[in-house]
Amino acid sequence: MEAIRLLNAGVSGRQIVKRLGLKSDGLIYTWRKHLRNGDYYRLSQPQGKQYKYNKGVAELPEAERHAREIDEIKQELEVVKKYLIKERLW
Repeated sequence: MEAIRLLNAGVSGRQIVKRLGLKSDGLIYTWRKHLRNGDYYRLSQPQGKQYKYNKGVAELPEAERHAREIDEIKQELEVVKKYLIKERLW
């Protein structure tokens, strides 16, 4: 949060990396993007493996997890529909 606060205050990414001892400034911009999108759970994920499709996020309420799963299934269905439509046209 401190890195994002400094970034929003106008401090450059490289200066923040040196000041806070981070590995790269790209990470700070990624964190800021997650905050803008409201994906606060992504900030608490451990380094290394990033959970795809919100798997492993146990601290979310059950209703929220189910809503996200439904959205994922809907998106997958849209991809399948587009594929089938494209196949019919060929």
